[in-house]
Amino acid sequence: MWEMAGGLIVALWHVVGLLLLLVIIVEFGVGAWRRASRWLRYRQSTRPDRSAAADAYGAADWSEGYFAEFHRSVRVEWRAYVEWWQRPVTGKYLTIGHQGLRHTPSSDARNTKAVRILCFGGSTMMGMGARDGQTIPAVLARRLEELGHRVAVTNYGQLGHNSTQELITLQQLLKSGEQLDIAVFYHGINEMACAEQTGRADALFNEARRRAEFNLLHPERRLELITAAIISAAPRTLRRLRALTGLPLRGPMPAVDADLSRVSLSGLAEQVISVYAANLRLVRLLAREYRFRPIFFWQPVITTKRFRTPDEQRWENDYTTDPARRRALYEAIIAERRNRPELAGALDTFDLSALFDEHREPVYIDLYHLSEAGNIMVAEAMLPAICAAIRAFERVFQPANGKA
Repeated sequence: MWEMAGGLIVALWHVVGLLLLLVIIVEFGVGAWRRASRWLRYRQSTRPDRSAAADAYGAADWSEGYFAEFHRSVRVEWRAYVEWWQRPVTGKYLTIGHQGLRHTPSSDARNTKAVRILCFGGSTMMGMGARDGQTIPAVLARRLEELGHRVAVTNYGQLGHNSTQELITLQQLLKSGEQLDIAVFYHGINEMACAEQTGRADALFNEARRRAEFNLLHPERRLELITAAIISAAPRTLRRLRALTGLPLRGPMPAVDADLSRVSLSGLAEQVISVYAANLRLVRLLAREYRFRPIFFWQPVITTKRFRTPDEQRWENDYTTDPARRRALYEAIIAERRNRPELAGALDTFDLSALFDEHREPVYIDLYHLSEAGNIMVAEAMLPAICAAIRAFERVFQPANGKA
C-alpha cells in the first residue's frame, strides 16, 4: 500500500514538475530567446519602436535612440488627486526635471520681468516623440522671444492627462501660490481616447485597472492579491490558457475595453463635450479670481486627416478591433464641440481639429502624437492667439510679479 502511495506521489511530482518546467520555458525561455535574437538583430533587447521609423520623421538619425531612451527611462508615479505624475529623467534626448515637468529650453522661469505662460495638456503637450527643444511649449517659447515678447514658458503636460486632471493640477498650483499670467490648454485626444476605452465621459486611462488594484493589500483581498501575483508571474501561460479554454482567468484584473457597439456614440459625444465645457467654465472662474488669461485649443486627430500616408493608415487602426466605430466616435465628438455655441463662439477657445485635414505630408508618428514638424505647425497655429493674449494682458493686468 505504501509502495503504491509512494509511486503515486512520484508520478504526481513528475507531472507537476513537467508542468512547472513547461511554464518556466513559456514564461522565461521564450522571453530570453526573443531578447537574445533582438540583441543579435538590433543590438538591444527590445524591438525598435515602430514610431521610430515613422515616415513623418523622414529617416531622422535620432528617432530610434530617442524611443529607446523614452521607453527605458520615462515612468510615472502615484500623485494625489491626479492619479499619476512623471518621474524625473535626465537623458540625451529628453529631460524631465525634479518637479516632473519636461524641460523647455530658452525659457527662463527666474526672469521676473517675463510674462509667465503655463502650458497644460497630455503627452502631446508634454512632447512624446520630440526632443526637448521641439515640443509645442519649447517652440512657442522660442517663437515668442523672436517676436520680441519676454516670456517664461513652463510645460505642465503629463502623459495621459485629460482636461479634468489638468483643472485639478491648476487648482493645486494656485493653492500653492504658483504665479501665472497666461494658461494655455491643449485638449481633445485624451477626452476622446478615454471615452473610447471606457464607454463613458470624464474617465481616466486604465481606470478599471486602478479600481481593481484599490486596497489590494487589505486583508479582505488577500486571496485576490495571491491570484494577481500568480497571474503577473505567468502572464504568457495565462494568455494561452485563456485562448484555449475561453475562461476569464483574470483574477481581480479587468477583462476588456468598452464595446462601442453597445454605446450610443452621439450620446457619448454629447457627454464628453458637456464635461469639457464644464471644465472650461471652472478654469475661467479661477482665471477671474486669480487674474490670469486662459486660452483653450482643441487638437487635431489622425482620423480626420484625408490624405494619410501608409504609416498613418496603420497608426489609425492601432489599439482597436473596430476602427470604423472609433472614427465615428471621434467625428461625433468633434462635431458636437463645433456645434456648441459656448465653445464655438467663445473668444478664448480655438478649434485646431482641422489643421491637418488637407495636409498631404506625414505628420503623425503614431495614433495620437506628432512629429517635430507637426509640433511646429501646431505652435504656429497657436501663436496669433497667444500673442494677442500677451498684448491684452499687458494692457489690462500687471505681470504676476507686480512690475509693469
